[in-house]
Amino acid sequence: MPDTQITPKSSSIWRKLSPKCANRSCDRKTWLQAFGPRNPGLNVEGDWYCCAECFERTVREKIADLMNSQVAPAKPHTSRVPLGLLLLQRGILSAEQLKIALNLHRATESNFGEVVQQLGFATQEQVTAAVASQWACPVFPLGDRRLDVQVRVPRRFMELYRMLPVHYSESERRLLIGFVSSVQHQILYTIGHITSCTPIPCFITAREYELHLHPPSALLVGEDELVFEQIVDAVELARITTSYVVQLVADRIRLGICREYLWIRIWGKEREMDLLFRVRSS
Repeated sequence: MPDTQITPKSSSIWRKLSPKCANRSCDRKTWLQAFGPRNPGLNVEGDWYCCAECFERTVREKIADLMNSQVAPAKPHTSRVPLGLLLLQRGILSAEQLKIALNLHRATESNFGEVVQQLGFATQEQVTAAVASQWACPVFPLGDRRLDVQVRVPRRFMELYRMLPVHYSESERRLLIGFVSSVQHQILYTIGHITSCTPIPCFITAREYELHLHPPSALLVGEDELVFEQIVDAVELARITTSYVVQLVADRIRLGICREYLWIRIWGKEREMDLLFRVRSS
């Protein structure tokens, strides 16, 4: 009786029928897991996991790596021309007004841009334009028109960084993020990673920011956003994440970290969900 040989074609068919679990430490009999009626497995980011436990162990490692990564604190932005001198050069402040504003700024330690507005020396639009010039960024005149941005950013980050997504170009996948007082490059990087867009900073006035954030419009309500303020370890974070991945029948997730929050976006069968976990003290 001739020996049974496995041909390349039959080997390929067998690999398809018996997929390998993406969890490298999995020692289960994957063909039973793949075809068992109780455990159809999970397909996430093109990887197949034979069970929720294997996915949980894998995402736990990714979460631990993110939490242990040492994110260098952002360096304070310094402009060649201070805001006061810039407003003076533009003819918005007189020398006497600049002196008065600087004295009040030093005495109260308040934001200089807010001080000149409180004194009535400059308008919000003038200060915003000057600050944007310091950062070499454009001003986006948002006004009171309705925001219509298809790319979601968690409301918690909009409040934390005083920013709004203000315009999205689908053809170029460019997302304009409007800041009020300073550009936060770390959140821009994380937004780009999570959304696969290219975030571009610009500036908006504080009035425009407040108008579109408070009260929240239907577009900005975080109904698909859950924030967990209690700090827990990677094991618990992975357990919670896996629970939502299973519940939403997810086929894709992305993880990112920014300041004190871990951001996990889950794309489910019918909707997407953002999970924000506080991982560091503010």
